[in-house]
Amino acid sequence: MNREQFARAIRTACAYLDEPYVVVFGSQSILGSYDESALPAVASMSREVDISPGSAFTAGNDLEDKLSVLDVFVGEESPFHELHGVYVEGIHKDTVVLPHGWENRLVHFTADDGSGAEYGRTGLCLDPVDLCAAKTIAGRTKDHEFVSALIRDGIIDATDVLDRITGAGIQWPAVYTEDRDLALTRATNWLESFLVAAEPAVGTGQSAAESSTENYSAVLDGLSAAATAHTRSVRSMLQQASEATPTSDDHDVAAHELDRDYGPDLEH
Repeated sequence: MNREQFARAIRTACAYLDEPYVVVFGSQSILGSYDESALPAVASMSREVDISPGSAFTAGNDLEDKLSVLDVFVGEESPFHELHGVYVEGIHKDTVVLPHGWENRLVHFTADDGSGAEYGRTGLCLDPVDLCAAKTIAGRTKDHEFVSALIRDGIIDATDVLDRITGAGIQWPAVYTEDRDLALTRATNWLESFLVAAEPAVGTGQSAAESSTENYSAVLDGLSAAATAHTRSVRSMLQQASEATPTSDDHDVAAHELDRDYGPDLEH
């Protein structure tokens, strides 16, 4: 998905909902902060935009009718989907698993409708660190691939995601029935495996981050499988990879990140 498609989905959802803004969850909320050209391919691969009406947060309105509107007019297999190649999935606000305070860190993305437009057509998108925290808690293969790619490219720091989870704590919805402690343990173990990757190798003074891009990428490909293993096995793998000749492959993320404003306090 590119930003033009992302903006079109937001504009169309706002129009059918007759609302000035929507809240965007899921992987494609990353497009609220970065252009697709600044992202690894896996980060913008999805064709689905997860959206909740803004009125559900400010007025506590019943979502069912509005979610049905999204499903019929811009949902999967709708005419909108067939025409534009992307679609909207209506999300109930009480099903999201995110760090506490996420609603105060939302990123404004204005889907411009041109001069004279009735609405500003704004998508309030998840902060990228909150998004990665949610993905890490979910822990599916596709979630690990998404977060791994952002960490590998230097767009997101594993330490920031880990700090957000442990520092803010997780807002668990009532409908979440899985083992919460187990989900947290798996998520933190997986993130900590990236921190092991950044440690200097014994006897070399060289960190894995200083290794060649090819070797570092190969290590990251194995991290998901090693997430539940003992950290020694991960460290051993990384020490072997760190013996390669280092090259410079710094990423200037600041050059890609777009200006952002933070969203309103949706709790009031």
